[in-house]
Amino acid sequence: MFNKRLLTEISTQEELFKGLIKNSFDMITLVDSNGIQHYVSESCEKILGFKTDELINVPVIESMIHPEDQKLAAKGFRDMIENKTSGGTQYRHRHKNGNWVYLEAFGNNQLDNPAIKSVILNVRDITERKQTEQSIKMNEIRLRELNATKDRFFSIIGHDLKSPFNSVIGFSDLILDRIQERDYEGVARYAAIIQDSSERAMNLLKNLLDWSQAQTGKIKFDPQCIELVSVINEVLELSNDTAHQKSIAIFKKSPQHIPVVADKAMITTVLRNLVANAIKFTNSGGELTISTEQMEKQLIVSVADNGVGMTQEYIDKLFRIDYCHSKEGTNKESGTGLGLLLCKEFIEMHKGDIWIESEIGKGSTFKFSIPHCYSDE
Repeated sequence: MFNKRLLTEISTQEELFKGLIKNSFDMITLVDSNGIQHYVSESCEKILGFKTDELINVPVIESMIHPEDQKLAAKGFRDMIENKTSGGTQYRHRHKNGNWVYLEAFGNNQLDNPAIKSVILNVRDITERKQTEQSIKMNEIRLRELNATKDRFFSIIGHDLKSPFNSVIGFSDLILDRIQERDYEGVARYAAIIQDSSERAMNLLKNLLDWSQAQTGKIKFDPQCIELVSVINEVLELSNDTAHQKSIAIFKKSPQHIPVVADKAMITTVLRNLVANAIKFTNSGGELTISTEQMEKQLIVSVADNGVGMTQEYIDKLFRIDYCHSKEGTNKESGTGLGLLLCKEFIEMHKGDIWIESEIGKGSTFKFSIPHCYSDE
């Protein structure tokens, strides 16, 4: 009678234990010293999609763990075996559907326990936690970028935009004084300075508006079939006066017709900024050349100058908002560096690239590529 009652109690406890293991959110595995699984709890199907018999006698590290995580997982397992300790690690495990599941495993070395002779692993699905962590990291990066953008905007508004307006107001006052005194000497020169300052302020305002719209997703990307040569000619015509003031010769090397599918306003902004940048950093009497090169799948446009050139260290920072700044030009021209950020943004919207080749004392070449035909693929 006593034995029967004991067996019934043991059976009840076994069923309770099995029920707890089966319905646990975690997975229990027993692994031998070679890393072969010889027991896996039924919760593996909820976590990994595999049935228990599909994971038995499997070298889990080599066959189931993500290649990038195998080294760390193997080290953690060896440490438990050699030092007879407990430990834990995180890794990606293959799901039956082919995806990867983030797992966190805590192990307890019971190899010397004659009743167990295994490493007991308690395994938990942490995929959702990892996704949350990654989302937080991405938000932190985005927040830093937004703060850098905000700081840059305040800097531009507080200093760079203020400077040309100070020139306009100052020289306007001088012109008024000269006219009242009927002394017209220097008036033409003052008017030219006002015009130059006004153009710089207008270009800066255009860049600010374009950049703010791009950052808020409000700018409309409208690719159409356009004649690129006409766009180049329009930009050069607008840039001729500035180039003439520094006696810079502008050359164009391209076919008479280059049809491309692009957003005309964006490509105009890109060319305007690249030409203005080349003029700014070219000495008086220098040269500037715009050329095009037809490749198999893309068109490459180059804006080259024989100006002061740049170091590779400076080039690496040109397209970064956190380092966004600009040196003075050869005639002390000021700038913000915002125009080059716009160029990168707009070219990437065309699924193209922009890069720089430069050598100190010999000049710089800004190149960008755009596909012959824009595609959503």
